[in-house]
Amino acid sequence: MNKIHFQLVTPERTVLEEELDSLSCPTELGQITILPSHVPLVATITPGELIARAGEKEHSIAVSGGFVEIRPNNQVIVLADAAEHYYEIDTKRAEEAVKRAQVAMKEKAMSAEEYARVAASLQQSLSRLNIARKHSHRRTAPLSGEGVFKE
Repeated sequence: MNKIHFQLVTPERTVLEEELDSLSCPTELGQITILPSHVPLVATITPGELIARAGEKEHSIAVSGGFVEIRPNNQVIVLADAAEHYYEIDTKRAEEAVKRAQVAMKEKAMSAEEYARVAASLQQSLSRLNIARKHSHRRTAPLSGEGVFKE
């Protein structure tokens, strides 16, 4: 059976590189699922949860934005602004970021550009927080160090 050769890269690190059966990621077009032999595509990633599946294993990763490129040879590359496995998310820090953004958005002396920046920050923080809460039942890091779990 064909596999997808997947790479998720941020400016700081390679978050995941693995052979997958499927990949679901949030894009401006909506949530898309990529299977082997998917048509070539380039799409903008939006803040949300990226789910990479290989057999019964699953990686749940919060992404904050970037691009996904699907190549004709079953190669998929995600260039993300930021990405972290669900167990790497600091919920306290995410909650504080949400509060800061909400307070900042209530200020009246903010340009449209500043407001858009704060709104994007709020969306990213809420997304991270939702992913962490969704997987709170399995909050410990995996022993393998790769974030692979059976659902």
